[in-house]
Formats: sequence, structure tokens, C-alpha cells
Amino acid sequence: MKKILLTGLLMFQALVAGEVYATFDVVSDKSSELGLSISGVIGTLNVDVGDRLKKGDLLLSLNNAQEKNEFEIARKNAEHSVKTYDRYAKIADVIDKEKMENYLYDRDIALLTAKNKEIIFKKTELRAPYDLVVTKKSTELGNIVLGSQTKLLTVASTHDVKLVLKFDEKYWTKIKVGQKFTYKVDGNDKVYEGVISKLYPTIIASTREMQAEVKAMDFMPGLFGNGTITVD
Repeated sequence: MKKILLTGLLMFQALVAGEVYATFDVVSDKSSELGLSISGVIGTLNVDVGDRLKKGDLLLSLNNAQEKNEFEIARKNAEHSVKTYDRYAKIADVIDKEKMENYLYDRDIALLTAKNKEIIFKKTELRAPYDLVVTKKSTELGNIVLGSQTKLLTVASTHDVKLVLKFDEKYWTKIKVGQKFTYKVDGNDKVYEGVISKLYPTIIASTREMQAEVKAMDFMPGLFGNGTITVD
């Protein structure tokens, strides 16, 4: 009953105050199908559908014990080579020039090797490219991954979302980008404000409605609500 009264009030305000009533759905502004560029077997799977993760969190990895070990050995060799070079560089004036060049060469090769091993190791891991929610899982622990041919997870941003508005087509000349949209999300009494960022160029034939977008943040995709667009 409360929802009906609120909707009626918003529609009445729209009629008398130069405002246009609109409903909306919350849609993720960014979604991705994630995979790995190399082949292997899923050795770690840390997520399931509905899980929310922060940028950089580990989602899954291949069986990568060998790659990790090779990277750790190369990293330690690089650290040792850097320390050796730095130690002798302090007394370079009394060290044979050819020896110093060899120390420099060893350092640079060790650093390059460590960097290459790190790149290979990181390719075995899939990490969150942004704050996200997992919307589909297409693999399980122990499954074979055929490089980029295998899509592993479908995800959507939980931070950057948009409101997809619907309103009567008769207002097509009145609604413009930059106009204020005042709204409430279903289940929350807080009043929010945004601005029209995009107008869709076609009309929904079945409902005779137009659509527009408003940028928003931190709403769960799938929510809905209503509000009013302030028009000139």
C-alpha cells in the first residue's frame, strides 16, 4: 500500500511541477567474460556465483607449483645479483673494469630472468580486474583450460552502475542530457539525485516508452525504483 501511495505521489508531482515520472532498473555499467591466455588445469577456484570481490583478489589459478617455484628462484637470484653488484660498485675504482662489467651483466640478466618468470607465473592466475560480482561460473576445480578459447567466469562491476530509465514517449522533446533525476530505489527510503547522461534514440514499440541513462554507484544490479526528471 505504501509503495502504491508513493508511486501515486511521484506521478502527481510530475504533473504539477514540470517533472516527468520515470521508472528504472539498476544495470551494471561494466561486465566482462574472464579467461586465461595459457592452457592448464584449474588448481584453485576461490569463487562462486554471487561472490563479491575487490580489484586484485585472486579468483582462480591453474596448477602452477612449477611456475611459482621457478619465479621464486629467479627472484632470489636477482636479489643476490643486485646486492653483489651494489657491493662492488662502491669500490669500483679498485676493481678490474672487466669484472665490473661482468657483475653488471649478471645483474641485468638475473633481473630480466626474474621479470620473465614473474610474467609466466602471473599468467597462471586470474585476478579481479575491478570490484565485481560473479554472475556466471563456467568452470570447476580440475577442469582443463584451453587458453583464451575457454571462458571461465562472467562478472559485473559492483561499483559503477547505471539506471536505465523508462518514461512516456510524449516527453521526447522535453527530456535532455544534463537534466536532474530525483529518485528512490525500491526497499530504501533515501532520496538520491543524478543527471541524465544518455538518451536512447529509439522507442520501445510494445510500451511506447523512451529510455535514458543516469550514472550511479554502489547499487546492486537488478534493483529497480522510480523518480522524476526535472524538465524546463
